Amino acid sequence: MTTDITRRTLLRGTAAAAFALSAPRFALAQAPDFLTIGGGPSGGVFGIVGTAVANQLSAIFPATIIDVQPGGSGPNLLRVRDGKADLGITSANNALDAWNGRDPATPEAPVQNARGLMTIMQSAIQIWVDARSDIHSLEDLRGKQVSAGQPGQTSWLTFENLLAAAGMTIADIEADGGKLHPLSWSESHEALSNGQLDAVMWLSLWPHPTVLQNETVRPMRALSFDPAVLEKFVADHGAGFEPVTLPAGLFGGQEEPAQTLGTNTILFAGAEMSDETAYAIVKQLWENREELYTAHSLLRYMTPETVGQGMVVPVHPGARKYFEEQGITVSDSKLDA
Repeated sequence: MTTDITRRTLLRGTAAAAFALSAPRFALAQAPDFLTIGGGPSGGVFGIVGTAVANQLSAIFPATIIDVQPGGSGPNLLRVRDGKADLGITSANNALDAWNGRDPATPEAPVQNARGLMTIMQSAIQIWVDARSDIHSLEDLRGKQVSAGQPGQTSWLTFENLLAAAGMTIADIEADGGKLHPLSWSESHEALSNGQLDAVMWLSLWPHPTVLQNETVRPMRALSFDPAVLEKFVADHGAGFEPVTLPAGLFGGQEEPAQTLGTNTILFAGAEMSDETAYAIVKQLWENREELYTAHSLLRYMTPETVGQGMVVPVHPGARKYFEEQGITVSDSKLDA
C-alpha cells in the first residue's frame, strides 16, 4: 500500500516526533523536512521579504529544504490552503475575503486554515500621478490612460470597487479616449515614468521603492480620496481595511497629506503547522528583526506595537505563546478557528 506523503503530513509527523524526544534533541527534532514560502514576483517586495525570511529560518532549521516561490497575496493563500506552501505573505483584507469564500477563493473552497504569525508591513490603496498633473480625484481620471494591474488581481478588483464607491465604472475611465490598461507592476511604472500613463493605481506597500525610483524622472504624488467615497468603500467592500493618512513629503511631489485606506501585510502559516515550529519561526524573525530591516526598509513597520496586531485571521497558537511571553499584545480575530 502506498501512502501519499504531503507537506502537511510531514509537519504533523515532525511535531509528533518532537514530543516523543528529550529536551536536548527537541529543537532539531521539530525541524520540518521542507518549508515552502509563498513570496512574490522576482524583485518585488514580497519576493525580497520571502527570501529574507528564508535566510533567517535556515539558521534554526539547517537541515530543512527551504524554498521561496513567486506568488502574490491571493496565490499564497490558495497554496497554503492546498498544502503546496507552509508559509505565505498576504494582505489582511485578502485573507478575510478568502476565509469567507470571496476572491481569491470561492464559496466552495474558502481558505480557513490560514493562521497569522506576525504583521510585517502595511499596504494602502494608492493612485500615483506626476505631481504636476491636473489629476486630483477619481473624477479626473475620466479620459485618462490608467493602469491598475491585470484583471482578476487584487489591485484591479480594488480599483473597480473604489470606482463603484464613487459612482463610477471602468467605462467612465475609457470615455473620450481613456483606457484602463491591463499591465504588470513593472510595465505600469515604466509607462508612468516615461509619460505613457497618466496614473497607476495599486494596493501597495508605502512608500514603495519603485515609486521613489520614478522620481528620478518626474516628481510623484498620491491622490487623496473623498471621505464619503472611502466610507462607502468600507461599507460595501472594505472588510480588513482601515483609514490611513499618507503624510506630506512621502513622495517628492506630495505637498499635502493623502487620505486613503490601508490593510496590514502579514506572514501566515497553515493551521497544520505545529505550535513548536510556529513558535520557533516567530522567535527567530522577531529577535533578528534588525537584520530583516536591512533586507527591506518597509519592514521597519514591524514594531512591538504593530507586530501582533491586525492579522484578521486567527493567530497561530505558537505565535501567540511567544508574543505573550514577550509582553507583546496580540489582537483577537472575529473568525472562528
